[in-house]
Amino acid sequence: DRYGFKKSTQYVTESEYDAWNATYNVYLDRRKKKWIEFMGREGLLVNRRLDKEIPVRFPARSDKTKRYIRKGVPPEWRGAAWFWYAGGPERLRKHSDLYPDLVRRIEAGKLSESDGEHIERDLFRTFPDNIRFKPDSSPNPPPIPSAHDMQQQSIDASAHDSVLSNTNPNANLNIETPLIRSLRRVLQAFAIHCPHIGYCQSLNFLAALLLLLLNGDEEKSFHLLCIMTSIHLPGTHGTSLEGANVDIAVLMSLLKETLPRVWTAVNDVRTGDPQTATRLPTVSLATTSWFMSVFVGTLPIETVLRVWDVLFYEGSKTLFRVALAIFKMAETRVAQVRDPMEVFQLVQTLPRAMLDANRVIE
Repeated sequence: DRYGFKKSTQYVTESEYDAWNATYNVYLDRRKKKWIEFMGREGLLVNRRLDKEIPVRFPARSDKTKRYIRKGVPPEWRGAAWFWYAGGPERLRKHSDLYPDLVRRIEAGKLSESDGEHIERDLFRTFPDNIRFKPDSSPNPPPIPSAHDMQQQSIDASAHDSVLSNTNPNANLNIETPLIRSLRRVLQAFAIHCPHIGYCQSLNFLAALLLLLLNGDEEKSFHLLCIMTSIHLPGTHGTSLEGANVDIAVLMSLLKETLPRVWTAVNDVRTGDPQTATRLPTVSLATTSWFMSVFVGTLPIETVLRVWDVLFYEGSKTLFRVALAIFKMAETRVAQVRDPMEVFQLVQTLPRAMLDANRVIE
């Protein structure tokens, strides 16, 4: 696809993807033209003729801007828009020496052995179906394509056939793509900078997606990762996962309040039983990864990116709204099921086929 991922998954066939993408491309072209007009009216420079310029500034916050964000940022502008609306430029000005200093500390051996081992273990498990993350079989990996190239060029599905097996993450360490090397440095720098978190599973997917959409810019990806974990997901990736547990408890409370049919189906906690009175429904376990990975691996990639568009503009309430939207879209199927484990399986699998990003956002 335009981001280098395989079109087909276990839940979406290539033909299903192509059928959806044909109409979605028309939608993207229309939205891009509207964004260019909007940027022009706001006095923000956009090269209308070549249409390759990536803005560094975006319109001020307003109802109109929020509406445009919810309808999707042009794919090649995404990383820049995320960085702008998340407060990245100001953070970078205040901490201009932070990332280079952390890289020097990595080179000086300041990374803990435990964090280093865990990062290496997960590096090649990160997006093994993405052409820019899997190890290249040639001695000279291809250069990172520009954001414009990612949008314009279609990558043939056969190019993805040779994928590093997740069961052997240490294979081919001597032939790494540029983004794998960047991912290692960003995760190592984050582990040193945030010792209360260090390295936690799912951080590799957050950092990798940031690198992909920021066209390999390590420093900006690092700062956005810090913003995500401290502002949007406080405590979620800590050692105790306290923040994640709180988020899930809040989600279950909202589910009970707003979607009673779904709540009745998923609530397998027996009332009056003191041993289960404080336990959350079994289905809550399926939602842990929703918050920790911000829906990466839960929703198809374009839907994830649309969610991130809104997250960086509107904040963490977006996560709860999207989680409720998933349950709402699955309501009919879930309400028909009585077995808790079958409900669990439905909640795990149904979101992976929610290819229609517009429907999820609406």
